[in-house]
Order: sequence, then structure tokens, then C-alpha cells
Amino acid sequence: MNILLVEDNLADLFIIQEAIDELDLAYHLETATNGEMALKKIKDISQRDSIGLFDLILLDLNIPSPDGRQILKFLKADSSYADVPVVILTTSSDLKDINYAYQNHANAFVTKPYDIENFSEYIKNMLLYWEKLRIVSKRKNV
Repeated sequence: MNILLVEDNLADLFIIQEAIDELDLAYHLETATNGEMALKKIKDISQRDSIGLFDLILLDLNIPSPDGRQILKFLKADSSYADVPVVILTTSSDLKDINYAYQNHANAFVTKPYDIENFSEYIKNMLLYWEKLRIVSKRKNV
């Protein structure tokens, strides 16, 4: 599973990485701490040649320019990336952000819990869900 984690909060980045490490998943994790870095990793042809497209993008909305909203809009408007699942992972629970995410075809919207233990457990469960979905999808395409 190839995952791109776009997160500018280093504490959250660490918690998410730790949660992924605790799972029994074969994965390749790329991280980006701002929108520019995220877009570069998404568009990097040499990276796509070596690992393929990302299987999942975990995207914070409130990152330095371009922000997560702009990245989501870019991804879902480009046919090369439109099928890549994007999970919005943010501290925002604002209805405007939720509506924006789903209007722009985010696959899920997750508000980060403030409790570290719950956050870690949630990340694990979410990743297991997306991994199982990816496996089922690949079996159907074979």
C-alpha cells in the first residue's frame, strides 16, 4: 500500500506514522508538510514509475500553500488522480469544510480526536479499512 500523508503538524505526523508502523501492513509511506511538497510528490513521474500511484492520500486541510482544499480540488479534477482515495484528516469540524470536501469528491472526512490514544486507534482502523478495500478492488479487476 502506497500512502501519501500530507500533514504540517509534526506531532500528528509522528502519531500517524507510529500507528501505521504498529499495523501488519506492507506499505510505503511518503510524507509532505506543505502543499507544494505534496503536489511535487504526486506529480513526480519517476516516483510513480517506482511505486505507482498512491493507493491512499491522507490530507490535512490546513497546510501551507497550496492548502488541502486546493490539493483536493486538483486531484479530483485530474483524470490521472481522480480515482485515488483521499481521506481528509483535519482538526476542523466546520460544516463548510465538510461540505467542501464532499462536494469535491473526498472519499472520507475525519476530524482528528484530541486524545492521542483514540487518535492512534482511529488511524489504525481507518488504514485497515482502506487496505481491505484496496485488496477487494484489485481482486475484482483481475
